[in-house]
Amino acid sequence: MFFPFFRKKRNKEKLKQNNRAPKENNDPVKPLKLEKNNEFIYGTTAGMIGAAAKYAFNELTQVLNISKFDNNATSLTVVLKDYAHTPVFWIFGFLVALIIGAFFGLIIAFMFSYIFNERYYLLKGAGIGIGIWLFNFGVMSKVFDYPEQIKYSLGDIISMLISLIIYGMVTVYSLKRMGLFETRIK
Repeated sequence: MFFPFFRKKRNKEKLKQNNRAPKENNDPVKPLKLEKNNEFIYGTTAGMIGAAAKYAFNELTQVLNISKFDNNATSLTVVLKDYAHTPVFWIFGFLVALIIGAFFGLIIAFMFSYIFNERYYLLKGAGIGIGIWLFNFGVMSKVFDYPEQIKYSLGDIISMLISLIIYGMVTVYSLKRMGLFETRIK
């Protein structure tokens, strides 16, 4: 340890004793990459498009007095304890909804690249939306600080179900329009 030049000599001597020379590796090491078809770009973009459609539908149901809570009741309470009904909170809530949509869009893109085929893609998108709804209100409602009254509002629960079905279908349709299904691994 104190004399590193001794270690170098000893390593060379061991190589000579074993009649081995250090091998030159000309083959580049290929790291394992999960992304093969630009799923990140396609998925996040399609997820944001789907989230915008979902957000618009939720806002429409609130304007029509079908639901009591706006979209920020579920999007903002993911990152905040409480929120106010101001334009700043609305814009921030919309951005959070886009980020959440991009995250789920990425997952959906990977699902269609590696698990699903493109047959009945809109039906599969609707099923994914229902799965997100069940995950959102079945598991995550206990983790996040959703308003307590939202659990008792049938209009809110149904509008969220329909909006997440819309999200899944719009996201999958956007993936198809962007060409993810044509570039996928066969």
